[in-house]
Amino acid sequence: MAVLNTWEQPVIEEEMARSDFVGWLRNVPRKPWALALPYELGGEARPMYPDFLVVRKDGDNHIVDILEPHSPALSDNYAKAKGLAQFAAKHAMAFGRIEMIRIVGKDIRRLDLIDAATRKKVLKVDSDAGLDLVFDIVNA
Repeated sequence: MAVLNTWEQPVIEEEMARSDFVGWLRNVPRKPWALALPYELGGEARPMYPDFLVVRKDGDNHIVDILEPHSPALSDNYAKAKGLAQFAAKHAMAFGRIEMIRIVGKDIRRLDLIDAATRKKVLKVDSDAGLDLVFDIVNA
Protein backbone atom coordinates (compact mmCIF):
# COMPACT_ATOMS: atom_id res chain seq x y z
CA MET A 1 0.00 0.00 0.00
CA ALA A 2 1.24 3.48 -0.80
CA VAL A 3 2.12 5.81 2.05
CA LEU A 4 0.22 9.07 1.52
CA ASN A 5 0.87 12.45 3.09
CA THR A 6 -1.70 14.81 4.59
CA TRP A 7 -2.26 16.42 1.17
CA GLU A 8 -2.76 13.16 -0.66
CA GLN A 9 -4.88 11.13 1.78
CA PRO A 10 -8.06 13.26 1.76
CA VAL A 11 -7.90 13.63 -2.02
CA ILE A 12 -7.72 9.90 -2.68
CA GLU A 13 -10.42 9.22 -0.07
CA GLU A 14 -12.74 11.67 -1.86
CA GLU A 15 -11.94 10.01 -5.20
CA MET A 16 -12.62 6.53 -3.86
CA ALA A 17 -16.04 7.66 -2.60
CA ARG A 18 -17.14 8.64 -6.13
CA SER A 19 -19.69 6.31 -7.77
CA ASP A 20 -17.62 6.19 -11.00
CA PHE A 21 -14.32 5.34 -9.25
CA VAL A 22 -12.46 2.28 -10.56
CA GLY A 23 -8.92 2.58 -9.19
CA TRP A 24 -5.86 4.73 -8.70
CA LEU A 25 -2.10 4.66 -9.16
CA ARG A 26 0.41 6.51 -7.01
CA ASN A 27 2.70 8.01 -9.66
CA VAL A 28 6.05 7.34 -8.00
CA PRO A 29 8.66 9.93 -9.04
CA ARG A 30 11.57 8.84 -11.20
CA LYS A 31 10.40 5.27 -11.74
CA PRO A 32 10.87 4.12 -15.36
CA TRP A 33 7.09 3.69 -15.73
CA ALA A 34 6.09 6.99 -14.07
CA LEU A 35 4.27 9.75 -15.91
CA ALA A 36 6.55 12.79 -16.06
CA LEU A 37 5.34 16.17 -17.32
CA PRO A 38 7.64 19.08 -18.12
CA TYR A 39 7.63 22.36 -16.23
CA GLU A 40 10.06 25.25 -16.01
CA LEU A 41 11.56 26.72 -12.86
CA GLY A 42 14.28 29.36 -12.86
CA GLY A 43 14.73 29.02 -16.62
CA GLU A 44 15.43 25.29 -16.31
CA ALA A 45 13.19 22.53 -17.70
CA ARG A 46 12.40 19.88 -15.10
CA PRO A 47 10.15 16.83 -14.83
CA MET A 48 7.15 16.80 -12.52
CA TYR A 49 5.42 13.64 -11.44
CA PRO A 50 1.74 14.28 -10.67
CA ASP A 51 0.78 12.34 -7.56
CA PHE A 52 -2.18 10.36 -8.85
CA LEU A 53 -3.61 8.78 -11.95
CA VAL A 54 -7.23 7.96 -11.17
CA VAL A 55 -9.33 5.69 -13.37
CA ARG A 56 -13.07 6.26 -13.60
CA LYS A 57 -15.87 4.50 -15.45
CA ASP A 58 -17.71 6.54 -18.08
CA GLY A 59 -20.45 4.39 -19.54
CA ASP A 60 -18.70 1.51 -21.30
CA ASN A 61 -15.37 3.35 -21.27
CA HIS A 62 -12.69 4.18 -18.74
CA ILE A 63 -11.13 7.60 -18.36
CA VAL A 64 -7.93 8.62 -16.63
CA ASP A 65 -7.53 11.73 -14.49
CA ILE A 66 -4.27 13.42 -13.51
CA LEU A 67 -4.49 14.81 -9.97
CA GLU A 68 -1.75 16.80 -8.24
CA PRO A 69 -2.37 17.70 -4.58
CA HIS A 70 0.32 20.30 -3.88
CA SER A 71 1.27 22.43 -0.91
CA PRO A 72 1.36 26.19 -1.53
CA ALA A 73 4.40 26.31 0.76
CA LEU A 74 6.59 24.54 -1.80
CA SER A 75 8.84 26.73 -3.94
CA ASP A 76 7.80 25.03 -7.18
CA ASN A 77 4.09 25.67 -6.64
CA TYR A 78 3.17 28.10 -9.43
CA ALA A 79 5.71 26.61 -11.86
CA LYS A 80 4.16 23.16 -11.55
CA ALA A 81 0.66 24.59 -11.95
CA LYS A 82 1.76 26.26 -15.18
CA GLY A 83 3.37 23.02 -16.36
CA LEU A 84 0.12 21.15 -15.73
CA ALA A 85 -1.82 23.87 -17.56
CA GLN A 86 0.53 23.68 -20.56
CA PHE A 87 0.18 19.90 -20.62
CA ALA A 88 -3.62 20.21 -20.39
CA ALA A 89 -3.66 22.64 -23.33
CA LYS A 90 -2.00 19.99 -25.49
CA HIS A 91 -3.57 16.80 -24.13
CA ALA A 92 -6.97 17.70 -22.66
CA MET A 93 -8.84 15.36 -24.99
CA ALA A 94 -6.88 12.34 -23.72
CA PHE A 95 -7.85 12.76 -20.05
CA GLY A 96 -10.98 13.19 -17.96
CA ARG A 97 -9.55 15.71 -15.50
CA ILE A 98 -6.20 17.41 -15.01
CA GLU A 99 -6.21 19.20 -11.66
CA MET A 100 -3.91 21.07 -9.30
CA ILE A 101 -5.33 20.57 -5.81
CA ARG A 102 -4.90 22.22 -2.41
CA ILE A 103 -6.19 21.31 1.00
CA VAL A 104 -7.42 24.34 2.95
CA GLY A 105 -8.63 23.30 6.38
CA LYS A 106 -10.97 20.42 5.59
CA ASP A 107 -11.79 21.73 2.11
CA ILE A 108 -10.34 20.28 -1.07
CA ARG A 109 -9.86 23.07 -3.60
CA ARG A 110 -9.26 22.25 -7.24
CA LEU A 111 -8.09 24.02 -10.35
CA ASP A 112 -9.66 22.27 -13.34
CA LEU A 113 -6.98 22.72 -15.99
CA ILE A 114 -9.11 21.10 -18.67
CA ASP A 115 -11.33 24.19 -18.37
CA ALA A 116 -9.95 26.77 -20.83
CA ALA A 117 -10.84 29.81 -18.69
CA THR A 118 -9.11 28.38 -15.59
CA ARG A 119 -6.14 27.26 -17.66
CA LYS A 120 -5.78 30.75 -19.14
CA LYS A 121 -5.68 32.27 -15.63
CA VAL A 122 -3.01 29.81 -14.50
CA LEU A 123 -0.87 30.37 -17.60
CA LYS A 124 -0.71 34.11 -16.78
CA VAL A 125 0.60 33.48 -13.25
CA ASP A 126 4.20 34.44 -12.50
CA SER A 127 4.34 33.91 -8.72
CA ASP A 128 2.94 31.82 -5.90
CA ALA A 129 0.86 34.84 -4.81
CA GLY A 130 -0.67 34.95 -8.28
CA LEU A 131 -1.56 31.26 -8.08
CA ASP A 132 -3.07 31.82 -4.62
CA LEU A 133 -5.34 34.45 -6.19
CA VAL A 134 -6.42 32.06 -8.96
CA PHE A 135 -7.29 29.41 -6.36
CA ASP A 136 -9.32 32.02 -4.43
CA ILE A 137 -11.19 33.21 -7.53
CA VAL A 138 -11.95 29.76 -8.94
CA ASN A 139 -12.97 28.30 -5.58
CA ALA A 140 -15.03 31.29 -4.35
